[in-house]
Amino acid sequence: MTAAPDGRARGGGYPRTSPRGGTAELVLIGKIGDHPYAVPVSAVERTLPMAALLRLPETPQDVVGVLNLHGAVLSVVDPRPRLGQRTPPFHPDQRLVVLRAGTRYLLWIDEVERIASAAVRPFESVTVASERALVPFLVHLDGETIPVISPRALDPGPVVASAVEPLR
Repeated sequence: MTAAPDGRARGGGYPRTSPRGGTAELVLIGKIGDHPYAVPVSAVERTLPMAALLRLPETPQDVVGVLNLHGAVLSVVDPRPRLGQRTPPFHPDQRLVVLRAGTRYLLWIDEVERIASAAVRPFESVTVASERALVPFLVHLDGETIPVISPRALDPGPVVASAVEPLR
């Protein structure tokens, strides 16, 4: 499974039945820091190169800025604090992943590696008291166990809304 030249994910939805009879997920595998993480392809709209972000005051903690993407102002979410990692400076080699959860937003990651079909092992996930667990399950791929990040858990909700009244 590959990404199209415009960064859009190609392939079917998920879950699927794996050749071994278990459940498989199409996931986008990327790196955040030195660690691999996955995101369900069903939530991925496309990937973009890093761009100049507009920083706004008083945004939710995970929101590092906003970006105007073809007329839609989307929040940019940094998952590193919730993953116990330090936030690095912006770099042109980093990527923004357009995700669809409750709202559309951009996930800031360090690298996109590939899209793959991976066996799902939900029974190996960490039990948490929240419905919006950051890592609801794990996937096993090529002998490696990779945490799958929940797009809903990072969804900042509407940060920028359309103006209802003109500025005064």
